[in-house]
Amino acid sequence: MSDSAPQMPPVAGLVLAGGLSRRMGGGDKTLLLLDGRPMLLHVLDRVAPQVGPLAINANGDPDRFAPFGRPVVPDEVEDFAGPLAGILAGLEWVKRDHPTLTHLLTVPADAPFLPRDLVDRLWARIAAGADIACAASGGWTHPPIALWPVRLRRELRAAVLDEGMRKIDAWTARYRTEAVEWPATPLDPFYNVNRPEDLDAAKDLLEQAAAREAAPDVPASKPFGVVIERRASSHPWGSDSYVPVAVAPGVPSGGPVRQAEADRWVTGGVTLELFRKETEGYRRNLSTPTPRIYVILRPVTDDDGDAYGPLPVKPVLVTACPYEAEAYLHGDETQVEAVPMPDDVAHWVGAFCARHHVDQPFVKRKQKTKVAREDDTFSRIPPVQQARRGRTPS
Repeated sequence: MSDSAPQMPPVAGLVLAGGLSRRMGGGDKTLLLLDGRPMLLHVLDRVAPQVGPLAINANGDPDRFAPFGRPVVPDEVEDFAGPLAGILAGLEWVKRDHPTLTHLLTVPADAPFLPRDLVDRLWARIAAGADIACAASGGWTHPPIALWPVRLRRELRAAVLDEGMRKIDAWTARYRTEAVEWPATPLDPFYNVNRPEDLDAAKDLLEQAAAREAAPDVPASKPFGVVIERRASSHPWGSDSYVPVAVAPGVPSGGPVRQAEADRWVTGGVTLELFRKETEGYRRNLSTPTPRIYVILRPVTDDDGDAYGPLPVKPVLVTACPYEAEAYLHGDETQVEAVPMPDDVAHWVGAFCARHHVDQPFVKRKQKTKVAREDDTFSRIPPVQQARRGRTPS
């Protein structure tokens, strides 16, 4: 007997466009242009390859949707009863016009970045026993984006007409409903357009998404060595200090290796990792006159054995993000130093940002005309959120 999941049968699709668009000022917001094309066309392009028959749920004159070449299914419940009415209309449409299909995918008409694996991943939950599978991202569920069994249409009709039910969550709570999580970075695929400013943000996000798709893949980590220099104390009873002065990309684990020309050692064993959520910090770093790599040092302990030889300190982290470096400024016995970022490293970090950076929606950033001073590393950094990657200083 095969252990593979049951093959997914064809499903029907329905784009929910029956809302009143009050926050957009009324009318059919899904007909507004995004990158020169109606937003509805972006949604249809995302959904059509994943489903069989595909329709639009909308009320009023259906001719306004004629250019899209899809059947228009109006609500059967009067007075704009909300998305549950649209879902009910879709289930009845499938039962009537496509009786061999067992499931219906619904998506809103104002979500132009829907994932291309939406049906596949939702169906996996259905195949595992869920009654209903809905999408989730960033810790939020998106009930209108779901895979529904046509067999529940009678129960839904009774809930909407007899009970006056309007909230999707209240109805799905009666069944085994499971959420499927998608990553919200670098772009939340379920970003929806409710207000005029959302449409402006969507235009920016679309341009960024196109740039990322065109950019080549960029590795997210590289091994680094740290060049540490011993500096003699100017006080007769003072202790020498050990300070990182440079980083050496590509140095594998090992060391320290003393450099003959000075009291310097190169020690490997650290990795510079780049994270999508920290691209804003990388970009800020790259915008300064002298971009830097931040080196975090800690004292060598007995547990380290002889691994670091004459060095009393060891590098434990290198980062290109000033926000992350700031989190270590007040750690006990932790030393944070900035060294020049090599040109090839700056090119790598910049390419990673070009591939993955996304401005946060609802925040309209303006280009800064004042150039950051070289000694202004942390002064304008917002409060550190040390849990941005689940890493806290120890």
